[in-house]
Amino acid sequence: MGFFDMFKKNKKNETIKVSERKQNTLQDAAAAVAFAEAGEHDTAKRMMDTSIGCKKMLVIGREDSFSGLLTEYALTMAQRMEFEIIALSCTEEPLALAAAEQAAATELFKNNSIANMALFHQQATEKGIQFGHMAEVGNQDAIVEKLHAEYPGMRYVLTEPDPEVAQAMNGRVTIPVFDLNSFHGAAA
Repeated sequence: MGFFDMFKKNKKNETIKVSERKQNTLQDAAAAVAFAEAGEHDTAKRMMDTSIGCKKMLVIGREDSFSGLLTEYALTMAQRMEFEIIALSCTEEPLALAAAEQAAATELFKNNSIANMALFHQQATEKGIQFGHMAEVGNQDAIVEKLHAEYPGMRYVLTEPDPEVAQAMNGRVTIPVFDLNSFHGAAA
């Protein structure tokens, strides 16, 4: 089951309120000690970094761009919650090409991604929000899982709304927001 398959559309169109987990420094420290004793020093350090307050949100654009709706929502949420933003541009398209064409298609994708997120980066900087950008080629679910392991302080994933739903709703859609604290990988 993919990461995004876990979050099905709410059939009753109810509003879902997300509240932040209260930090328990002693529990977090005990878990980090257990990892350190097992020789997983990097994991223990990342856990303590998360406990200290390293708060990030992942914002996934559509292919190599970010809509104004997603950018505005992400900036408002990041500013209100004092989160850093990691903007992710990802695609699988170059993988479908012949091996000789993959490198050029990947390079073009990365260059377009950098150019298209410049306004997003500028707006984040103006609002005092820490901002980073990544352009990845591969399966989106696998990339999100990898980034979640790499950045344990990453709490939320925001994505572009489904274009067909947005068109059917005449643009009156909400931004999908996924809480990674409720995601437990293979245990789910």
